[in-house]
This record gives sequence, C-alpha cells and structure tokens, in this order.
Amino acid sequence: MNKLRDLIDRQLGIVSMYHVVVIGLVAISGWALVLMAAGELAYSPLAFIISIALCTGVSFGSNTLFGWLFGVRPHHESAVITGFILALLFTPPVGVLAGLKLALVAVIAMASKYVLAVRGKHLFNPAAIAIVIASVGQLAYASWWIATPALLPVTILAAGLILYKTQKVTMAVLFLGISITLLSIQTAFLGPLSLQALGAAITSWPLIFFAGVMLSEPQTLPSRRSQQYLIAAVVAVFVTVPLHYGTIVMTPALALIIGNILAFYFSTRRSIILRLIDTKPIGSNGHELLFDTKSFQFEPGQYMELSLPHRGMDRRGMRRVFSIIGRPYDEQVSIATRLPEPSSSFKRALVGMKKGQLVYATRVAGDFVLPKETADPILFIAGGIGITPLISFLMAPGRRDITILYAVSSVADIMFADVLRQYDIKVVIVTPDTAPLPDPAWLRQHGVITRELLTRYIQPDTHVYISGPPPMVTRAKRYAASLGARHIRTDHFTGY
Repeated sequence: MNKLRDLIDRQLGIVSMYHVVVIGLVAISGWALVLMAAGELAYSPLAFIISIALCTGVSFGSNTLFGWLFGVRPHHESAVITGFILALLFTPPVGVLAGLKLALVAVIAMASKYVLAVRGKHLFNPAAIAIVIASVGQLAYASWWIATPALLPVTILAAGLILYKTQKVTMAVLFLGISITLLSIQTAFLGPLSLQALGAAITSWPLIFFAGVMLSEPQTLPSRRSQQYLIAAVVAVFVTVPLHYGTIVMTPALALIIGNILAFYFSTRRSIILRLIDTKPIGSNGHELLFDTKSFQFEPGQYMELSLPHRGMDRRGMRRVFSIIGRPYDEQVSIATRLPEPSSSFKRALVGMKKGQLVYATRVAGDFVLPKETADPILFIAGGIGITPLISFLMAPGRRDITILYAVSSVADIMFADVLRQYDIKVVIVTPDTAPLPDPAWLRQHGVITRELLTRYIQPDTHVYISGPPPMVTRAKRYAASLGARHIRTDHFTGY
C-alpha cells in the first residue's frame, strides 16, 4: 500500500491540478461513450460527442472573448473543465434549438467569471451559477445524468485522484458522510430502510462527481481547512434536503452557490498584483524572485497561486502554487523555485521574467501555519524546495524552538543558507554528500530521512512540519505518526 501511494505521489507530482481534473473528466466522458455505444446509457454517442464539442468549444471561445473585453488573460484550462462539466450535467442536445440553448449556458458560465467578480476574482463556480441562471430563466435545465450507477466506478476513481491531488479528501468525506446520512433518514421515512433502497437513493444523486469535481474547486473555497469543512457541511445539508420557495427548487448547483456565498463571507478574495524587482540564484539550480506588491494578509507558511500566461505553454498550464516568503502586510514578498532539466514552460517563463514585469496571484490559502503557542517545540522536515515555508516561519514575530532536518541530494543544493545562519535554530543537513557544510555549527546526517533518525527529534508534544516532494512527505508523515507525534502538518509541493 505504501509503495502504491508513493507511486501515485510521483505520478501526480508531475501533473498540474487542472490537468488532473481534465484527465478525470475525459475518462468519465470516454467511459460514458462506451456505455452509450453498448446500449447501457440511453443517449446517442454522436449527440454526446456534439455536446462535448459544443460545450468545450463555446466555453473556450467565450472565455477568450470575455478575457479580451475585460483586459484579462483568460485561463483556458478552467474553460475546458467547465465545458466538460456542462456536457456531463445537461442531457446531450437533440436538435438545433437544444444545442443553441446549451451553447448559451456555456456563455453564461464564462461570463460569470468576469461579471460576477470582486477585484478580479470570480465568486461562483461557473458551471453551478450557469445552471442556476438557466433554470431560473427557464432557458435550460440540468438533468445531472452523470448520476448513473454504470458511471460510478470511473467517477469514483477520477474524483478520488482529483481530491487526493488537491488535498480535499477529508472535506469530501465530510460532505459525503453528511449527505448519505441525510439521504438515509429521508429514505427511512419513505418506507422500510434496506441496503437496496439506500443504494438507489445514493446513486440517484451525483454526490461523488459533485464532491470531486465541483465542490473541490479551489478558486471558490475559503483559505483555511476549518472553513472548508464548514462549507462542505452546509452544502451537504442543502444538497440533500428538499427545499422549495415558490418556483425555486433546491438543486446541487444552487446548494453550491450558497456555499460560494458563505466562502466569500469568510474571505473577500482578490487578485494580487506582483511586480518583479529582482531574481537571484539560490542553491545549485534554484531562484528566488522578489516582488513589490500592495500589502495583503497571509499567515507565515501559507501559499499563493500565481497565474502567468506565456507563449509556448506546455500541458502543465499557466498556474502554479508557491509558498510566500515574507511578513504579512509587507509590501515586498518573495517566492522560490527550482529549474531542473527539463523544466516546464511555466518555470522557464517565471525565471525569465524581466524586472518590472507583472504576475498575478489568484488566491492565498493553506493551513501549514505556526502553532499559536510560541513555546511549543517545532521539528521542520524539509526536502529540496520545501525549505521555503520555514523562511517565513523564521521571519514571524516571537522566538521559537525550531529544529530543521533538511534533506538534499548534495550540499550544493542547500537553499537559503545565508538566511538559516542568521537565526538561532538547530540545523541538521541530511544528505549522502560529504562536502563541507556552509556553517560549521550545523550537524550532518548521512543518507536520507528515516524513522530511526526521527526518533532522536520527536517527542509527543513536538509540532512536526513536513514540506517537500510528495513521496518524501508521505514517508516522513508515516514515520512521525508511528513515533507518537500528535501534531503533524504537511505541505505537498505537488505539480510544482
């Protein structure tokens, strides 16, 4: 099981979150076509192919148009994702009029990203708000035909990978637990409760697809995990409880819109403009980028997602997350990245930015933050670029008892050595390399992070922070948990 998880971490680590979603939606659509061709789904394969082409094509085109009208570089991957979602929720159109209505729904979805926005950030899940507007306006109605038992195995697999990639598994489990519980209660009121009746009730609702593909959309979730759990609980209640007000009927889409409004209450999201001041090398193949910006709130250890449209964009897209280096409300912040070979087009464009060039942060989020008690001992386990959140930890006010186990392939790969030397912390470099360390006061541990090594540094009251490549994070977390660590936080650099 551990080897399988390590394999999944390695494979997902080289693919962006948006591509995982696209791949999952393509897989669901492909299996749906097979079922249609076999007569297991009562829809025409040709009609479904037309629906996919129509929804994704119109979403892509209208997203491009609205981006031009509003002076914003559009994010095409999200448009394709929305197109696939609409094709899986609306019955494949039969006839020109039905096709035109579905195309208009796709236009509404893309328009919502630009019109229903605050400070450059869209408020609602585009597919959900388009479904609600189309329904209220009696333009078209989503049948949610994705809620088909025959599609469930592939849907579970796709949703599971998306949730694992986005680290929203717990949130989805909470949503599903509340939803299924409420459905069970409703089914019991309708007659004798049996596994067959409960199974039919569950599979008649698009719960898995909804949780994995729509509820988990990061752009419309609040930044903290506790807030996300609350959103999941609230949406679960509205999704499964039959509510009517006049002509308005509760649907999964409307429930998600209510969740989006609650998320907006928690944090007014806005686009953050960053202007490059300087780029300097760190380590053997690392780069630190310093930006000017208007002050914004974040907690040390949180990350921001950067959007950088560029020419020659590869399959990994134009968005990536980076830990924020700096102090909250400072007007200068940094990020750090490595530039291995081969590198993604995003990284090459990022490192190749000219001084004065602008880049946009679309969200700030994360729970990889310091404990409230400054006296609590901290063990920070970092691998490679995973050192970056620690730098913000060190800049935070208050003296902390911090030990860092920093795993690198070679001493030359050590990043921020000059910063680490400025603070009174215990530094242990874990490496197979025997070259001299940058500071004679630092300790060296030959090899890699092992359970035996962690036994020297973990006590029950130690707060363990693990940051770096997903396979290393997974193993270190497993070791720490087996040693009785009660406070463990992880920061996966997936899709980096």
